[in-house]
Amino acid sequence: MELARVRDQKPSQVLPVPNEVMKGLPNGRSPGNLTRRRLLQGGMAGLATVYGTRLLGFEEIWESAVAEAAGNTRTLVMLYLPGGNDGLNALVPTAAADYAWYQQSRPTIFRDIPGVSTAGHVGSVAVPTMGGPSFAFAKPLVSGNANNGGTTGGFDTLYGDGSGTGNSKLALMPAVDVQTNFSLSHFDNVDTWFGGGIGATSTGWLGRWIDKYGSPTNPLQGVSIDSSLSKAIRTQVNPVCAIPSLSSLGFTTANDGGTGSPGGVPGPVDQQMSGLSGVPAGNAALDRVRKTYAVTNAVAAQAGGLNVPASSFYPDTLGSSLSGKLRLAATLVDADVGTRVITIHWGGFDTHGGQVLSQDSQLKELSRALAGFQADLEARGKDNNVSTMVFSEFGRRMTENGSQGTDHGVGGLMMMAGTPVRGGIAATWPGCTQSDLTTGSTADNLQVATDYRSVYSAVLEQWLGVNTDASEILGTNPASLQRGDSQSPPPGGFAGSLFR
Repeated sequence: MELARVRDQKPSQVLPVPNEVMKGLPNGRSPGNLTRRRLLQGGMAGLATVYGTRLLGFEEIWESAVAEAAGNTRTLVMLYLPGGNDGLNALVPTAAADYAWYQQSRPTIFRDIPGVSTAGHVGSVAVPTMGGPSFAFAKPLVSGNANNGGTTGGFDTLYGDGSGTGNSKLALMPAVDVQTNFSLSHFDNVDTWFGGGIGATSTGWLGRWIDKYGSPTNPLQGVSIDSSLSKAIRTQVNPVCAIPSLSSLGFTTANDGGTGSPGGVPGPVDQQMSGLSGVPAGNAALDRVRKTYAVTNAVAAQAGGLNVPASSFYPDTLGSSLSGKLRLAATLVDADVGTRVITIHWGGFDTHGGQVLSQDSQLKELSRALAGFQADLEARGKDNNVSTMVFSEFGRRMTENGSQGTDHGVGGLMMMAGTPVRGGIAATWPGCTQSDLTTGSTADNLQVATDYRSVYSAVLEQWLGVNTDASEILGTNPASLQRGDSQSPPPGGFAGSLFR
């Protein structure tokens, strides 16, 4: 996960994020309602570390955020699964020849098909494929207590019938990776995926989009829900920010030495303010400031919680879990402050040993949390505004190793979820029989059927901005995404469309 964070650039400033903003500015969105004094009367929801080329004024930021929200409100959530998630044990290939070689290559960790788990192996549930290649979801991805352990939804409820219409809100893209000159190094592939393959660059692919199409004064247009900025949204000019959580406020320790300067680890600022308000100030000016702190905290306590629906949508509410990060993403979208890209880094999928135990516990939370996120957005009436992209930096080898795990491989599983997404099998499948796999120095890997930049291009041109030229962002014209199912084109769309 550290490889995907910006570590060689310090934030340019720290921005208090008022409760009033995160509630959607119910008391007004005109300039007169966006002053520091007015907004901070209700207390702070958190602090954002801003990365930009200049200091931005408090009122300038929120006026810009309100103005940006009045335009295009489409948001991309980028969910990165660090380490190389094994797509072959999440989305199981079930065609007769494919499954036979898959089972032979993975004698201890393979998934049984179909139905209940047997003989010590986790089971699976068939995926409706609409005439495409045949797959099954591993049981940890499927809703219900007997599968992912909860009463919320799962990948099956998001996927629906795979028709790309109605409740079909999950697109599955198997065997996606760097198509040429790939690397099985975490270092190399993270830089390639997050930079967009443009070569040596200090900016991320989404950061370049923000530089070209974003705002010079709204750092909330690109948000990493993390203690540091994601490399994917690192910009050259326009501001972006990192917000670790709604409950972690301020700066206390770590690399700021306890000084409260940018770059530290968030801590409870409201508690610090309450403590300071009761300490003798030593001069009249500081006494007024501390009394203002006390009043602010009292008002905030009376104001109640943020605009966050019940947490029952999610499998849990831990701030460090995926559910907590997705709840914050939903709250940011609901605040309507011009947020266009949200990045989340979560989990550890480098499963060289004991894969079934370590991967499955994470797949359970992943499936339920994404289904909960969709339900949360629908409850807020924001589900038509959000699409979520899920990926790892690579996949795993076909053959298991001697530690009941798998080693770094080529051709991972990408997914896109959300109401605007055209669900189904959205990329071609190269097969996984012995004759289908790679040979030579990179033997035992899937053939890369889809270059990852084809997916990026679809996201840039079909979702983030219909006037976007992806080649300006990616430095190349990747091949158009080719779907693996036999869906008819959406109205006014084309066969390879990833969105409705």
